[in-house]
Amino acid sequence: MKITDLQLEDYGIYKNESVQPSQDQLIVVMGENESGKTTLLNFIRDMLFGFKRGNWKGRKGNMAFVRSNGEKYRVFRDGKDSYFTDSKNEKSSEELPQVWWHGLTRSMYEHIFAVGLEDLQGTTLLSDETVKSRFFMLQGGDSLSDVKKQMQSRMNDLLSASSQSKRKINGLLQKKQQLDDEIEKLSAQETRFASLQKRQTEVNRELTELQASLAKQQEEYRVLGKRLGAWEYYKKAREIKRGLDLSRQVKVFPANGKEQWNKLMGRMKAIHDQKEGLQEKIDAYTPKTKEQIIPWVGLEGELEQLYVDLGQWKQTLFDKEDLQNQKKAWRNEYSRLGYTLPLWDSALNPDEECKSVNWSDASLLAKGVSVRTNELHFWEQREPRVEELPEAVQGKSVIADEKEWTAFENNATRLEEIIHEEADIRKMMEASGKSRESSYTFWFWIGLGCLVVAAASIGAFFAALSGTIALYTAAGCLGAGVFFILINTFISRARKNKAGKLTRTMEELEEERKNISRELPVHAPVNEEELQTFHNVLQEKRSEFYKAQAALQALSWKKETIRQQLESHKKWETEGAELKKARDQAIKEWNQWLSNNHLPAVGADKLSQLQEQWQKIYAAQGKGKIIDVLIEKNNAKLNEFNLRAERIIAATGARLSISPSSIATIYEENRNRNLEWQAIAEKNRQHAAFLEEKKKLEDSWAACEHEMKTLMDFVHAATPTEFAERVTAHEQHDQLLKDWANIKQDLRFYAGSEEEYKRLWSSLQTGEYDEWMDSYQKLESSIKEGTGKLAALQKEAGALENEILRLAEDESITGKLQERQEIESDIRTELQNWMTCKFTDYLLTDAQKRYETGKRPAVLKQANTFLEKMTNGKYSLSVSDDGRDVELIDVAHNRKSAKLWSSGTGDQVYLAIRLAMALAFGKQVEPLPVVLDDIFVRFDEERQRQTLRFLMELGKEQQIFLFTCHARTMQIAHEVGKELNAGEFIRLRAGKIHKESASDAVSAEVHP
Repeated sequence: MKITDLQLEDYGIYKNESVQPSQDQLIVVMGENESGKTTLLNFIRDMLFGFKRGNWKGRKGNMAFVRSNGEKYRVFRDGKDSYFTDSKNEKSSEELPQVWWHGLTRSMYEHIFAVGLEDLQGTTLLSDETVKSRFFMLQGGDSLSDVKKQMQSRMNDLLSASSQSKRKINGLLQKKQQLDDEIEKLSAQETRFASLQKRQTEVNRELTELQASLAKQQEEYRVLGKRLGAWEYYKKAREIKRGLDLSRQVKVFPANGKEQWNKLMGRMKAIHDQKEGLQEKIDAYTPKTKEQIIPWVGLEGELEQLYVDLGQWKQTLFDKEDLQNQKKAWRNEYSRLGYTLPLWDSALNPDEECKSVNWSDASLLAKGVSVRTNELHFWEQREPRVEELPEAVQGKSVIADEKEWTAFENNATRLEEIIHEEADIRKMMEASGKSRESSYTFWFWIGLGCLVVAAASIGAFFAALSGTIALYTAAGCLGAGVFFILINTFISRARKNKAGKLTRTMEELEEERKNISRELPVHAPVNEEELQTFHNVLQEKRSEFYKAQAALQALSWKKETIRQQLESHKKWETEGAELKKARDQAIKEWNQWLSNNHLPAVGADKLSQLQEQWQKIYAAQGKGKIIDVLIEKNNAKLNEFNLRAERIIAATGARLSISPSSIATIYEENRNRNLEWQAIAEKNRQHAAFLEEKKKLEDSWAACEHEMKTLMDFVHAATPTEFAERVTAHEQHDQLLKDWANIKQDLRFYAGSEEEYKRLWSSLQTGEYDEWMDSYQKLESSIKEGTGKLAALQKEAGALENEILRLAEDESITGKLQERQEIESDIRTELQNWMTCKFTDYLLTDAQKRYETGKRPAVLKQANTFLEKMTNGKYSLSVSDDGRDVELIDVAHNRKSAKLWSSGTGDQVYLAIRLAMALAFGKQVEPLPVVLDDIFVRFDEERQRQTLRFLMELGKEQQIFLFTCHARTMQIAHEVGKELNAGEFIRLRAGKIHKESASDAVSAEVHP
């Protein structure tokens, strides 16, 4: 389809404007901002697909176009009203995409045929599911995609992977799981009933045992409580008894013994106070050694020497900084050296060593590349010529062979016979039609007369005008009349049957004639008047057939010649493949040698230049190695100073950096600490005097302890406390005897009887109070715990009895089993539906994939051809199977991914792909106008010229509109159009459309 006329009656800023675009030239439309360029773009799309919803008010226009079969149409759109007319002015209200373009949508058109700058950004269009279904599959692909979506939607409605989903199968499964749980619980009732009975027996047994155990513990608890209550009396009695025993042991005791004891206690208290005062002074100070004050005592001489060498150390540090600056300057100079060498043209890596290179091997490899290249050049000059079939003999005759021609002649002869037979039948039908105008024959009227005579004879007989003769006459006339009427009926029916037979024969002949007419490749005659014209056409076809046979024979001979030429060309190609392989191997070895020696990738013809530049790099690296040697010597000297300083700093324990300033600081600190040590030495001497005085006090304390021991020996006491107790008991002997008698009397009253008193006293003498208290507390806790357990067991026994009664009456499992069976049946049915959808989706996906496989390569091959034309053969195209990754291959067979392209190159690549898709659509359905909108924004002028040349050539076959808002692009288009004698140029100005000539273009350049 190509647009021939655009009538913008009322559309945006356009009022009654029109333009007639060329059908075989690139149409370049230039309009500055606000000139109506975008409006004209939208008008073309609205004419093809209709106004968008809500954008139809006040818009009116029409567009004429011619289809690829030569038929002309015009589409009219006025607000909501739209229709199109053909060359016969017959109207149709259907939309164009539905009639001719298999439901192509506006969005699909904009994705394929309308290309803007933002569209030249990738190949995701090749993997878009909508584009693939409607473009790569085309015939029925959209229906296939819709069915796939329906299948997937039905699958999602039936089942989801989420356990919490509300889909139909998920809901049934959840309900079945609930029923399974309930049935499992119900099915365990019998086991539970038996276990409950067993548990009831165990609980009753535990209750009996627990009650007996609690009674026993409560009795033990009472006995222990009585013992613990009498313990306080027993402790008091034991103290009295102990005092009596002590008083009996004291037999001889000096009269002033207690006074001597008190004096000793006073002296010892004074000594103790003096020792505490002296100890405070001793504890207030801790003696220190010289190593604690000056940790580097053994390194003082080395510190002094290093302090003397500080000047030399500082000079070495200055030399290091100077050498580092020299090294840094050399690295910068070495890195920039790469930019001064044309073959490197990049920064050199100072850390990478320049290895020695065997240039004799390089010379041999370069010579090999040159020889192989020359051989390939001479091979290209020897390419054999292969002729092409002439266009005159490439067409195919309507009748291809003798068999078809014989069938054609037989059909023509039979058609002529049928026409003659139809003419004869028509004559017979006309003749019989005249006789069929009346159904009453001669015999009818004779019969009618006989019947009248019979009626008259009967009338005469009854009127007594005649005798029996009248009756005989009436009978004879009646029989004759009936006979003659029957003859009339037979003749009338025979006439009608003959007419029907002729009609059926005529219909059969007409049907046979129509069948033969459909098989004939020429217009078939329908009557005898057209037979002469038909004879002439037959003679013409006969002549064409024999001419076509002769041409086919000549074509066969020509094909044989071309076949031989192709065989020769194939041998030439085989030889070329071997030469190319040898050339590629030589280049590969050359490149491998460059890679092994870390040299830039250059041609073998630049060997001498490469060697010369490498010598400069090698010399520059030697200078750097000299600086490295000086730095190494300087570092060794610095390391020596650092080691000396490190030993001293480590001895100090300080966190200081290894530097001359740190050593100076330590030297000054050494002087200060020597002064500090003199003061500490005096404090150490005073501390030693305090220790000597403390030793004297300890001797006096020992003498007092000896006198105290002598007094304790009189009363056989081992400790001062025991001494005081025995002396006190000796003085209170009579009172203790009275208290002993009273306490024993109190215990007898508490026990209640003499026998119980003896048992109680005997148990109290064991002295197991802690064990009794522990047992008492444990029994108390155990009784409390047992009481709680007894209540729990009694509660459990009641619950068990109730549960056993409930289970004996429960019969709900039958209904649950029936409900589960119904749900399982529903699940099987829905799963079969889901599997049907899944299998259908798999088959549709496989069919779609197989169909797409054959469509994509043709599009990419065409895109590759377009790209080579736009780049003058500099690049070819490689696209991944999924259409997402695109690479370029240059003339040296190097691959470039999309990340390495320039913006202009990327736009050329994606433009080639989009144009190839548009043309492929046209070949399969119908070519539609291609609209390019400001695609040259990222193109330099040379790239614009190359692409415009390509578009000018393509525009001769495919109608292309190129819109731009840049005057320079319009000027370049004029120059390319003048060079190729091609192109049509339109300028937009504030709602006005003007076609430009070459002189207009020159004027526009002078007066922009």
